[in-house]
Amino acid sequence: MADEEKQAPQEEEVSSEEASKEVAEQLRKIKVSDLVVQNAVALIQLGFIRISDEQRDLAQARLAIDTLRALEPIIREQVSVDMADELQGAVTNMQLAFADAVNKKPESESDETAAEEPSATEVSDSGKDS
Repeated sequence: MADEEKQAPQEEEVSSEEASKEVAEQLRKIKVSDLVVQNAVALIQLGFIRISDEQRDLAQARLAIDTLRALEPIIREQVSVDMADELQGAVTNMQLAFADAVNKKPESESDETAAEEPSATEVSDSGKDS
């Protein structure tokens, strides 16, 4: 039984070493420009998620937009014109969606605000009592 317990950690170490070697080999094959584009696409997707009403976090969306804008000239040098234009178009659409989100409160916030704020009629009625 003691032999079985010693064998299990050794097997984990071997598989962990193999996994590390496999990851290192994959990294040797990846071009940095490909990784930059993949991360730009991930930032675009995450930025749109953070703009949505369900997971709104406009500070995070703004960070995604600012990062993508900083990467844009670098990406443009590394990829085809069509790919660069496509990514830039997605960033532009995200900026427009961000502007709309800033100007529009989420549905849940606007419902709560409407319940808390007195209507214009209530305000004018309270002025008549004075």
